[in-house]
Amino acid sequence: MTERAESQDKDAPSDPLSEGVALQKAGEIDAAAKIYEQVLADNPNRASAWNLLGTVAIQKSDPERALALLRHALSLNAKDPAIQHNLGYLRGLFGDSQEAVAHYREAIRLKPDYAEAYHNLASSAAFRYGDPLLENIEDLLENQDMADVDRCFLHFAAGKMFDDMGAYDRAFVHYAAGNAARNANFDQTTHRHLIDRTISMFDADYVRGRIHPADSTAGDGARRMIFIVGMPRSGTTLAEQILSSHPAVAGAGELGDISSIAGTLPEHAAGAPAETKFPDCMPWVSDAVVGGFANAYHNRVEGLFPDARRIVDKHPLNFRFVGLILQFFPSTTIINMRRDPRDTCLSCYFQNFNKGQHYAFDLEALGRVYLDYHRLMEHWRRLLPGRFLDVDYESLIDDAKSEGSRMLAAAGLDWHPDCEQFHKTARPVSTASRWQVRQPIYKTAKARWRRYEKHIEPLLEILEPVLP
Repeated sequence: MTERAESQDKDAPSDPLSEGVALQKAGEIDAAAKIYEQVLADNPNRASAWNLLGTVAIQKSDPERALALLRHALSLNAKDPAIQHNLGYLRGLFGDSQEAVAHYREAIRLKPDYAEAYHNLASSAAFRYGDPLLENIEDLLENQDMADVDRCFLHFAAGKMFDDMGAYDRAFVHYAAGNAARNANFDQTTHRHLIDRTISMFDADYVRGRIHPADSTAGDGARRMIFIVGMPRSGTTLAEQILSSHPAVAGAGELGDISSIAGTLPEHAAGAPAETKFPDCMPWVSDAVVGGFANAYHNRVEGLFPDARRIVDKHPLNFRFVGLILQFFPSTTIINMRRDPRDTCLSCYFQNFNKGQHYAFDLEALGRVYLDYHRLMEHWRRLLPGRFLDVDYESLIDDAKSEGSRMLAAAGLDWHPDCEQFHKTARPVSTASRWQVRQPIYKTAKARWRRYEKHIEPLLEILEPVLP
């Protein structure tokens, strides 16, 4: 998704749109929207402002409004590559690959060095040898003065294209270069200590005193929530898509609420030492505070899907907060998606995450974070037996009906035929797996790591303790 104004505007620092874009990039999207609306009040025909309002609607998870705004922007200026690109991204959310590809290609035609458009186009279609776009990308990469962010986009695009072609050595060279160009910093020691503290805080005594039995109704949100956790790229989106194809289930995507609440809880830890963070703050957080946050979270999500009997929050990294989630909702359903560690980590390494997941750009860090995930889930499994369901990605793609039935049964629901046609479910999907879940089950991603085995030996050594 691109946040830029029309090239013909040549936005100067004094242009209000520049201020709005700066606010939007800083996360102040409501303030940015007010600026765009004021610009349009003065000039209703300014396509760039309509485009930027459309990107705000995407960020606010309102794709229908975004589509209307971006189509209006296109009607005013069909030659703006940013508008074409953003429409491509939006059509991709709805699974309309043909329209998405057409918009991306038009954006590239209008702006031949549009690195982000190459990246998103590569993620939206399969490529064969001889496609001129790959030659274009390699020509662009000859420019030594290119910004790292564009170099990163282009290398990931070339990696995906060569992978499609079966040229795995050439693909890995580009993926490695793309990851290096990201210049991501990740503190493995800090992450390991966070997992250590979580295991130490949520011990047997804490569970006995603060986490109610599964049949408790206190603060339980009528058992409506289903949480899907696991490492990114472990099949969480596929699991959500199957579940949300059930008429009684709504998929909310990757909500950041639980992580945000965990970050806020220290402010409500009465009497805790200064600078105490989560999870160390929990002894000073009262049950009343916990109940208040649980109700606030549940009410917000219920407001998004008032008619659903079950609502799925599939943020993978909520595995860090399993203890907190069960403290909020004792009878909730938690599904832990598992996939071969080698495929999981390689798929993360091949994914240019647009925010967070800084560990994913380094193979060693990826391996260490996977080990942290594994040992924390082993802790939850020992401490909270029977409180969550393990589902293997490989089993899910081998027998989607059987594994889907298990997931639904854990949430108190019966299998529904619509779940077998999950790829036809019309709902926006914003995660990196949005194209995969629009297709029937395929098994080509199984044991994918073998194609790249000689390139990932350091990762394989780190993962050795948890390999099947």
